[in-house]
Amino acid sequence: MKQHSFKHLCQFLFTFFIISLSFSVQSQAITIDVADSPETNLSLALAAIHSAKKSLVMNAYELNSPEIATALQKKIKSIPVTILLEGQPVGGIGEDGIQIRDLIIASMNRSPLPHKFLIMSSKTPEGARTRRFRYDHAKYIIVDGTSLLVGSENYSSSGHPAEGSKGTRGWETLIHDKAMASSFLKIFKTDSSTEHGDVFMLSNSRPRSGIPFLGQWEQDLAELTSFSGINTYSKPAEPMTFEVPTIGQLTSPNTSLSGLLNFIKSAKKTLDLELMSFSYRWGNTGNVSPLFSAVVDAARRGVQVRVLLNDERAFGGGERIETETLSTKTSNNLLVVEQLQKISKKEKLNLEAGIADVKSIGVKYIHNKGAIADGERVLISSINWNRNSLENNRETAVVINSEEVSSYYNELFVLDWNASR
Repeated sequence: MKQHSFKHLCQFLFTFFIISLSFSVQSQAITIDVADSPETNLSLALAAIHSAKKSLVMNAYELNSPEIATALQKKIKSIPVTILLEGQPVGGIGEDGIQIRDLIIASMNRSPLPHKFLIMSSKTPEGARTRRFRYDHAKYIIVDGTSLLVGSENYSSSGHPAEGSKGTRGWETLIHDKAMASSFLKIFKTDSSTEHGDVFMLSNSRPRSGIPFLGQWEQDLAELTSFSGINTYSKPAEPMTFEVPTIGQLTSPNTSLSGLLNFIKSAKKTLDLELMSFSYRWGNTGNVSPLFSAVVDAARRGVQVRVLLNDERAFGGGERIETETLSTKTSNNLLVVEQLQKISKKEKLNLEAGIADVKSIGVKYIHNKGAIADGERVLISSINWNRNSLENNRETAVVINSEEVSSYYNELFVLDWNASR
C-alpha cells in the first residue's frame, strides 16, 4: 500500500516537474521585432524611440535622419536622453549631420532634465588625444533600460530612409529583453566615459556651429523637417514580431572574431552571407583572412555556401578593376568573389559567390553585415568582415536563434541573390 502511494506520488511530482519546466521555457521566450532597410527599419526605429517612457540611450556612428532626430527632440522634452556620436566618421559628419547635432544640443540645453550629448574623437577641446577605438561604429538604442534596438544601419537618411526614398540594404531588430539591454548599457557606460580623454560633452554649452540658438521647440521641429530633398515620413511598412528562445551577443574588439568564426563553424547544412565588406587579406599581415578561410572550410565539409557582396562601384569606383590590380589590395569584394569562385571550381565545392546588382535590388548599396546559418541562426551586426572592424573598432552584433526569424531574412537574402544572378 505504501509502495503504491509512493509510486503515485513520484508520478505526480514528475508530471508537475514537466509542466513547470514547460512554463519555465515559455516564460523565457524573448519577444523581438525585425525589420530591414530600406523597407521597414525607419518604422521600427521610430517605434522604439516613441515607446520610451523613462530614458533613451543612443550610440551612433552617423545621425542625420531628420525623422529620427525629430523623434529624439520630442523625447528630450519629457525624459533623459543620452547620445554618443562618432566625431570622425569616414567622409566627415556633413552639413546635415552638423545641423541636426546642433539642433538636438539646443533642445537639450533648454531642458532641466539630465541630457548628455557626447562625442568620441581624437580631436578634443583639450587637444589631440589617443582614441580607444579607431571608430565607434556600433549602432544601437537602449529604451528604458529594458529594450534594445540594434542593427547594421546608420541613423541616416540612407540607412533609415523615409518611405519613397532610396536607401541601403541592412537588417535591424528591436529586442524586448532587460538582460540584453543591460548588457549593452554596460558597454555604453564604459565607452561614453570622459575619463579616457577621447570623449567630451557638447551639451550644456552653446552649439559649436554658426546655427543660431533657437528658443522654441516648434522652431527646432520646423528646422528638422525642412531639409531640401528629404521626404516626409508617412504610412511606413510594418516590422514583424516573433518569439525567440535565445539571443547571443558579439562585440568588437572583444569577442567578434571568435564569435564570427564560431558562427561559421556552427553551420552544418547552409551558410548565406550578405556583406558590405569582406577582406581576402588580414590587414597588412599578408595572411589570408581567418574568416575567408573559415567560409572555405565550411564548404569543404559539405555546407552549401552563398556569399553576396556589395558592388564597390556604387561608391563611384568606375569600371571593373583587373584581378592583377586587386591582388595588391588588402580588402576588395571582387577579389574575394573571384578567389571563392576559383577555389569552388578547382575543388568542386557547393560554394557560390557574387557581387550584388544594387540597381536590380533597388538600393543605393549593400550596407548589411548579416548571415544565416542552417535556417536557424541569424547574425545582425555592425561588423564589416575585415581586420580593422574586428580588432580596432567598437562594433556590436547579435545572433538570434530562431527558424522563423531565419526564414524572414532568408526570403530577403534570396530576393537579393536572385536579382544579382
